[in-house]
Amino acid sequence: MGKVVSKIIRILLHPACVCIAAILFFALIRYLDTRWRFLPYTFAVTLVIAAIFFLFSRRPVFSFYGAAAIVLLQTAASIVKFKLKGYSLHVFDFIFTSTDTAILAFLIKYYTPLVVGAMLALVATGAFLWALFRAEKPWNAPVLVRLPALLLTVGVSIGAHPTARPGDPPFIFGFNASSLFMSFWHIPSLIGEPPLAAKLRAVQTQGALADTVECGPEVGRADLYLVLSESHASPMRFPEISFPPEIADTFRSGDGTIKPMFVETFGGGTWMSNFSMLTGLSSADFSWQAPYVNQLLEGKIKGALPEMLARCGYRTVAIMPMKYNAVNEGPFLRSIGLQEVFDAADLALPEWGVRDKLYFDFAEKLIAEHRKTDKRPLFLAMETMFAHAPYDKEMVPQALVPAESFADDRKVNEYARRVALARADLQAFLDRRAEEAPERRSVAVDFGDHQSEATLGYALALDPAKNMFADFRSPVYETYFAVRGYGVDIDYAKLDQAEDIAFVMARILNATGLPISPKFRNLNELSEACGGRYHTCNDRGIVDEHLKKLANSGLLDAS
Repeated sequence: MGKVVSKIIRILLHPACVCIAAILFFALIRYLDTRWRFLPYTFAVTLVIAAIFFLFSRRPVFSFYGAAAIVLLQTAASIVKFKLKGYSLHVFDFIFTSTDTAILAFLIKYYTPLVVGAMLALVATGAFLWALFRAEKPWNAPVLVRLPALLLTVGVSIGAHPTARPGDPPFIFGFNASSLFMSFWHIPSLIGEPPLAAKLRAVQTQGALADTVECGPEVGRADLYLVLSESHASPMRFPEISFPPEIADTFRSGDGTIKPMFVETFGGGTWMSNFSMLTGLSSADFSWQAPYVNQLLEGKIKGALPEMLARCGYRTVAIMPMKYNAVNEGPFLRSIGLQEVFDAADLALPEWGVRDKLYFDFAEKLIAEHRKTDKRPLFLAMETMFAHAPYDKEMVPQALVPAESFADDRKVNEYARRVALARADLQAFLDRRAEEAPERRSVAVDFGDHQSEATLGYALALDPAKNMFADFRSPVYETYFAVRGYGVDIDYAKLDQAEDIAFVMARILNATGLPISPKFRNLNELSEACGGRYHTCNDRGIVDEHLKKLANSGLLDAS
């Protein structure tokens, strides 16, 4: 075996083989990244990595293979992330995610095959490079030659960096080989001026929005329940999934319609949708910062939905299925006005893969205690988790759901079975609210945070020639929202169009007579003017003016 390995290594060291490997590397990166514009920079960064290897090893072939291995490994990681979340690899994943123990524990527990595969790939790559290092004789190139070579490649990479254009940065849209390297240029903004701040600086409007609230009559204020339904999408979007009517009907609002909503993430990034729903801000407006809004905007947003309701005397409570500090969601929720945040530890969850009934049971106990001890109206924002990926093993006992198959694909069927049970748990919660009316008036809202990666094939098949991830109004971003009133009249005529998620609560406040503020009134007007589009409004200038007014009012610190 050792002789075979040695022979392979000698072949790989041959100049002809190195040339062939270089051609194959070029072709593979071109295939994986799809656009020529980013390739010069990607290859320049590859040379920088090779020059670093050469500086310390003095072995040119080993340095080339080492650089190629690093580029291919990060490309593979980017492909996996994009498949699961709709976002490619970013340097901030190492800054934020790699230090988030809750997220790491989640990945290890539920994506074990991927984690094990990644570890094996790293070990195999390390062993290969070590064998190559030992087999190649070092050059006698002095450091005064090796160091300038590194500086030269750095200069080439800076010159090769492409100028930003609409549609950038590529990490959003799956340009997997270049995304991590492109994101290096975002590091200075952690201590410098963020993208939105730079954009707003050029907006001329000097107006402001009053930091006030319109609470309405104090007596009989309705409770507000906001349920984030993990990975749920409208059953009308994917007819390939055969939900029975009793399940499909749970997606309907009180007027009998299923209301389309567009989010800005796919397959993951639940916190991004929760951010937009609660703040009335588009995560996409923060450009490449979008997946990290919880970390970067803690303490920088005022006048969000929870804070506004608290100023009107509401008790504001959040229930989250992860640990408090996961993606910094607990601290962020508190910073926007959630007075109490109950996490996985408070719920004593045995694991993440539990029925949503556990969250609703906790909520029912909290509601009952609140009724006895607190006269304030209640705002309860809760996230569910049962329908979350992965779907490679069954988590639903067959006896709990209809025996027939929901879909031909095994993973899709498992996803649908989880959704069916989750919808039943949600409906039981809603039935309880109906029983309380009219003695206890309430408005219940539920919404899908993003689509499941299990249905990606169905979505992409709707227009195979289009890069749907580059269009926030494409089918891959469509979910739903539902509104029901219990003892509360709702003007459904004011909820008659598809909405981007950042507009949804403003529209609901306007349609239900719940407390509202100038900020949310302005959002409602924007929705009318933009046809429900926020980040992609045809008259983008009025959206930027709204954001500038928020900044002028101290309601948004974009710096």
